[in-house]
Amino acid sequence: MHLHRTVLFLLFAGILASCSKKETTATSSTTGTLDTTQKAESVAITDTNHHLMFHPKVGSVQRYHIIDKMSMSASDAGSGGTPMKHSASSTTEFYLHHTVKSIGKDSSVDLVFQVDSIQMTSQRDTETVHYSSTNPNDAKNDEYREFNILLGKNFTIRTNKYGDLDSMLDVSSIVNELLVKVPDTDRTKPIVRQYATEQAEEVANAYVMRVLVHDPIHALKADTTWRDSTDMNLDVAPGLSFPVHIDGSETVRGLEKRGDRVLAVLEDNRSTTPRQRVLDQGPAKATIDNFVATSHSVVRIEDGTGLLVQRLMQEKRNFTLVVESKQHPGEKRSITQTGSEELMTELLP
Repeated sequence: MHLHRTVLFLLFAGILASCSKKETTATSSTTGTLDTTQKAESVAITDTNHHLMFHPKVGSVQRYHIIDKMSMSASDAGSGGTPMKHSASSTTEFYLHHTVKSIGKDSSVDLVFQVDSIQMTSQRDTETVHYSSTNPNDAKNDEYREFNILLGKNFTIRTNKYGDLDSMLDVSSIVNELLVKVPDTDRTKPIVRQYATEQAEEVANAYVMRVLVHDPIHALKADTTWRDSTDMNLDVAPGLSFPVHIDGSETVRGLEKRGDRVLAVLEDNRSTTPRQRVLDQGPAKATIDNFVATSHSVVRIEDGTGLLVQRLMQEKRNFTLVVESKQHPGEKRSITQTGSEELMTELLP
């Protein structure tokens, strides 16, 4: 159900760089056409073997609207120095659609995607950036090439029967656009083509994962909760990782009928906590404190097809990192970072 990604914490310079590239529109609201404030008709789950499976109709077309809002603030202070403060925000809004190309014997599904439009506004301290795919000047501007190489291009992916991304089948249209400015003598080199393909898949993946959803492998039963946990190393600065523990849970809230559709409602919660707060290695000692990393999302999945109908997600994250020099006692650097993200994905009627 979750977005197949783990929240990563980077120093603010890196966050600002990525934030300034976000496709956004600051005037949008994460209130979609599916009004979940209106009471829905509850549908009982009577079959103890009731499963969600991803099997949309071949030839059908689904169009999605996505809004992704992010904000970040940071303070960086050295010993006795004046803290440097930064802030950044972005709101991404885009429309895309996919066409169900085929369904395999193993119940895998091939989908042909196309990003139809992108709006972008981002704020980095006092600098504001706007982008609109409907603006002819923006569509020709190399500064926004990362958006323009994708717009209107077909690319094909394959999912498994649970709706998870299995593989990128064809991103050649994006690859060709990436190689437009590469000299002819280099364009056909296998290593160049391979690198461009990897880049194209990375670009496409960022959009695809907003509209895919993992259908549970378990049978649905109202108010059933499944739990998972994992340990990993989390990057908080270049060359600096802290061991963390991630706890997750997914709860079946039941089935509801809205209009002519029956939707399965699933709630997901994730929380990350440090397993070690002090790293005392090499010439410096690093301490992490005030660490918060939580994610909450609710998805509505069409019971008959396994298609994502709506995803509402909120993430919060903050930490304070203190790095002290062991070679120069008393010399230290303190970095505080706070961030949040709100995401809405919605299948349009």
